[in-house]
Amino acid sequence: YKGFDVSAFFSGSQGNDAYNYQKIFTDFPTFFNGNRSARTLDSWTPSNTNATLPALSQTITNAETQPNSYFVEDASFLRLKNLQVGYTFNDDIASTIGLDMLRLYIQGTNLFTITDYQGLDPEVISSDNLSLGVDGPNPVFPLAQILTVGINTKF
Repeated sequence: YKGFDVSAFFSGSQGNDAYNYQKIFTDFPTFFNGNRSARTLDSWTPSNTNATLPALSQTITNAETQPNSYFVEDASFLRLKNLQVGYTFNDDIASTIGLDMLRLYIQGTNLFTITDYQGLDPEVISSDNLSLGVDGPNPVFPLAQILTVGINTKF
């Protein structure tokens, strides 16, 4: 439209579950006395008997770090993988600087993700084939957000 162009690419996945191994370190860190996730505020106490987490203790682990359904989460997501907005200058402007065509654009990659998954990234779940569907314990870094500015020319 009047020299502007837009291109967008979305990707996603529906109905997949992931084992959020990172919660072992944030919710039940039995090996160090660090801060815990805010999720642990809903732990069982005598006055909070409808809690979603077991009682917390420094000395009794209640086996909460053993594999169980607490760590399984819906990893469905929708991600704006790529968005590019460009402007192509008219031929008169391009020819004044000795070009047949001139186009400027800005492009963004991994701009946003819609998900209920609480781990690092619902798309990057495991680092090897032995732990597919498991977010950890080996570090798997989320996809980077990238912004690019570019020029297309034709001589």
